[in-house]
Amino acid sequence: MRREPSPATRLKRGDTVSPAPAGHRASGFTHLFSPGRVGTLEVKNRLVFAATSSELADHDGFVTDDMVEFYAERARGGTGLLIVEATYVEQEGKRLHHNAMLHDDRHVPGMRRIAEAVHAAGARIAIQLNHGGRESIPEVSGSVPLAPSPVPSRFTAVGEPVVPKELDVAAIQRIIRRYVEAALRARQAGFDAVELHGAHGYLIGQFVSPEANRREDEYGGDTRRRARLFVELVQGIKKELGGEFPIICRMNGSDHIPGGLELDEAVEIAALLETAGADSVSISGGIHASRPYMIVPGMSVPRGCYVPYGEALKARLGIPVMTVGRINTPELAEEILAKGQADFICLSRALLADPFFPAKAAAGLVERIAPCIACNECLATIHRHKGIACTVNPMVSRELEFKHLLAREAPPRRVAVVGGGVAGMSAAVTAASRGHEVHLFERDGALGGQLLLAYLPPHREELENALRYFEREVKRLGVTVHLNRLFTPEDARELKPDAIILATGAESRKPDVPGVGLPHVIMGWRVIAGLEETGRNCVIIGGGLVGMEVADYLAHRGKRVIMIARSAPLKKAVHADRVYFLDRIRDLGIEVLTHTTVREIGPDTVEVEPPNGWRRVLKDVDSVILCTGYGPRTEHHEALTALGVPVQLVGDVLGSRKFFEAIEEGALAAITL
Repeated sequence: MRREPSPATRLKRGDTVSPAPAGHRASGFTHLFSPGRVGTLEVKNRLVFAATSSELADHDGFVTDDMVEFYAERARGGTGLLIVEATYVEQEGKRLHHNAMLHDDRHVPGMRRIAEAVHAAGARIAIQLNHGGRESIPEVSGSVPLAPSPVPSRFTAVGEPVVPKELDVAAIQRIIRRYVEAALRARQAGFDAVELHGAHGYLIGQFVSPEANRREDEYGGDTRRRARLFVELVQGIKKELGGEFPIICRMNGSDHIPGGLELDEAVEIAALLETAGADSVSISGGIHASRPYMIVPGMSVPRGCYVPYGEALKARLGIPVMTVGRINTPELAEEILAKGQADFICLSRALLADPFFPAKAAAGLVERIAPCIACNECLATIHRHKGIACTVNPMVSRELEFKHLLAREAPPRRVAVVGGGVAGMSAAVTAASRGHEVHLFERDGALGGQLLLAYLPPHREELENALRYFEREVKRLGVTVHLNRLFTPEDARELKPDAIILATGAESRKPDVPGVGLPHVIMGWRVIAGLEETGRNCVIIGGGLVGMEVADYLAHRGKRVIMIARSAPLKKAVHADRVYFLDRIRDLGIEVLTHTTVREIGPDTVEVEPPNGWRRVLKDVDSVILCTGYGPRTEHHEALTALGVPVQLVGDVLGSRKFFEAIEEGALAAITL
């Protein structure tokens, strides 16, 4: 059956991008596409899909069809080595409801399906073995968390921390045996290697961390004793499976918390692992409580943030070093390898955004790579137990569903997409990739909608890459763009579309507050766009993401800022954004009044009512900035519907949407035409 291209790859009919053949060296990326070795395992290129929780296993940890397709798609995209997500060696260590499990022989057949699918696509495959330790959640694991010491997690991201039970030596030996048994099952299932997850604050990482490990026996104290569990795991697997079976050890270069593991000690532990028989070390950083250099760093953190750790390990070790940390372009990956800072590049979010990242880079089609923008919606949806979402790739974790939808023949149709924001652009490029004639109408002078403003505040610049990607795709796929054009029923009668996708977005909403019409009251988007100047003393009404961005923007420019929020700020923001902005509020001296209602705006005052009911008057206010949400633009909906042409509504026209939701709705509307 002919398979239509996915929204992530954005290919025209008949236009394909095949993974580079073994030994192929793409122009400009000679290091990236040279073969490498991990022990006895030869890998066709230097790109590794880092272990990434998909939440696609069933409730008992068994592999599903969706999980197989998730990995097969990334193998088809040209990645050299795929590492299957954190897979748990015993029920007591389970952390998420849909974590994969390998604690029983019954899990082997499902895992074999993944290995066979990845091998069939020409890639190698490893599996990451894990135990959550104190990060495990009792509601999921069914037991009190286990840890080297009774020191609770500072922040688990998915549940309330509890005091863990300290492991005795007999229990430690039991867990070592569980790891060895899981490794045996992995080899039986056809995996080429295993990875031991010693990073990110899980059980192995807790043993090596002086913050989490307060023991005074042979598994605690100095560096060598805290590394003992890690070392014995490597030795135990090598003894049972033989020296030829590769073991990758993933570990932190720094925990990024007070009292945690630091780089100098991490280098010593890596050397101990090499001596024990490890075939590669994969270096990362952070635990769930870290800030801002966390496990999955947000867009405020520089690209390649953990590369210096890999460089430090390279100076000490003789085995290959894998590095990770906001590496989202082939140019950056090539540069790291060329400088000798690592031997392999681990990608996670970049391959969620575009599983064909390697194939496109190898073919010289870099501009067609859907960019990871480090928005961390993927992590947020995992932590909400809703699988993975990706702003630029609505197909992620739903590959099988989309595969069936895209296989359906779609007779060419003339489609009018009304609105050039992200929902409209997503609908337009997806429809065009399906062979439809697409006309995209935008009332303003440029495509992008809210995305045109979203990348302007400090440390939000990465969002521009999503905008430019969609602009390029609109052009490449031959979408006819009508700027400064408000689509009307007359336009519809002239164009005669077979279908209309309405993506007219939303417009700023003003609260019903006395004084809201005064001349010094400004909409937040106009400040960000540079269309309005504020005075020195500013009051921002609204504690959502836009309000925080405006507060950051103004305080960064030396303004005195007070923010008023009706509830707790940033309720809908992803964790990385919440951490970033709360730290910025503190560092910039922004005052935040939470659970506070605005009662009246005066010429130079704002009267507010805090939770205690005692009203307060903010004085000497020069500017009031409204960041109070958006209402949908629906002025032409009824008139267009009356034409008798099928109309689908997507994006903010249906109510407030995040970018990933709007893009997903646009793509699905186009696929189902």
